[in-house]
Amino acid sequence: MSRMKKVLALGLACGLLLTACGGKDAPVDNGSGTSEPADSQAETTDEAEAPAEDKAAADSGEKQTLRVAWWGSTERDKIYYQINDMFMAEHPNVEIVTESPGWNDYWVAQSTAYASNSAADVVQFQSNQIGEYCSKGVLTPLQPYVESGAINLEGWNQDLVDTGKYEDQLYMISLGITAQTLYINETFLNELGVELWPADQDITWDEYAQFLQDVQAKLGADTYAGMDIYTNNDLVWVWIRENSTDGQEWLDEDGNFAPSADTLESWYAFSDDMRKAGAFPSVEWTQEWLAKAWEEGALVNRKVVCMFENANKYKIYQNSMEDKLAIRKVPVGNNGKHGDLLITSAFGISESSKQKDLAAEYIDFFVNNMEAQKVFNQELGVPASLTVQEELSKTADPSDVAAAEYVNMVAAQAPPFVAKAPGVWAIQDEINGTAEMVATGMMSAREGAEHIIGIANEMIAENAN
Repeated sequence: MSRMKKVLALGLACGLLLTACGGKDAPVDNGSGTSEPADSQAETTDEAEAPAEDKAAADSGEKQTLRVAWWGSTERDKIYYQINDMFMAEHPNVEIVTESPGWNDYWVAQSTAYASNSAADVVQFQSNQIGEYCSKGVLTPLQPYVESGAINLEGWNQDLVDTGKYEDQLYMISLGITAQTLYINETFLNELGVELWPADQDITWDEYAQFLQDVQAKLGADTYAGMDIYTNNDLVWVWIRENSTDGQEWLDEDGNFAPSADTLESWYAFSDDMRKAGAFPSVEWTQEWLAKAWEEGALVNRKVVCMFENANKYKIYQNSMEDKLAIRKVPVGNNGKHGDLLITSAFGISESSKQKDLAAEYIDFFVNNMEAQKVFNQELGVPASLTVQEELSKTADPSDVAAAEYVNMVAAQAPPFVAKAPGVWAIQDEINGTAEMVATGMMSAREGAEHIIGIANEMIAENAN
């Protein structure tokens, strides 16, 4: 995205928020009476103005309406609708109204909803966005509901629970956790006669670069050792955590952009060096294959041997190919430092909700009811509940079991989770766009790094105003 477009988009989002704190554009009717059109949703919000009246309605068995929002797809919607129906079967006085636009439209809708004080009661967030919203005061602290037992987190992996925190306060309850992993076509690698290192062994980025070049030397035309990393926003954060000499996170203690030009230059230079060595494809080739569905991508079609992606995609990739797919840890910094990043998709409760107790009850049901979790089936990654993990493992796809083991391993070695600060989301997009200019020769790696350093604090300030 161009700088001008980014500034405009960021300004719009921030302006909307300050007032309050893949595909579909409108709420979806699930065919079971649990969804309403957008016009009726506003009416629902108006009807829920008084908490005392809501409590009285609940006590009397009168109908209550709970609004739930998530980013969706047609297939994901079916899963949520089924769980919603299960909840309503146990709560006959509750009607669930759903809102599930696609990813991009979802965040526009959330900004608008919070600005107009019309947000859903239960809202889905991702750890990448939690800082943008919690800093505006639009989400409800959830620790009181945990302490009261309304949301039961007994038997949960605490490292995974912490991915729902912002400034040491719990705001989100995880629906699924994932982390970056390195996918390697092990069958292809064996055919090439290249040895794969043990799964529990750390390798550095320099060692990974040598591995890529060794593999590339054995490949034919139009096939590459690795997919380029320059488009991977999550991997950028891992790289900064591992290779920065001035802190592991985006911002210093004064709230200024922390990574140095040297750190950013090294990110751009790694991709640039691998493209020049022939181990990474051209930008045009990369964009062409990234536009395809996961099941039809370069990894599945033996066009690349290695690719970084989130661990929750393991089942999709493995079940789409005959070759054996291995997963390995993300390389560590050349100083041996781990920078693993846990990413959670989670439910929170809007601060404006008049039905917070009911919202908490719904979240608890969604994440702890075993039948509901069997329906959900790791849709958004590994459950934070070890109890749920164990139960699902009895019937889970082997790749889901392997993904869960991987995420738990990463959680044990990763630096403490730090929520992305306001403004960083936009900076990551700018880093990505600049990487493309470096890749096409419009900038050197150093020029790209200096460009980011020059605008990063400006973008942080824009978000704070």
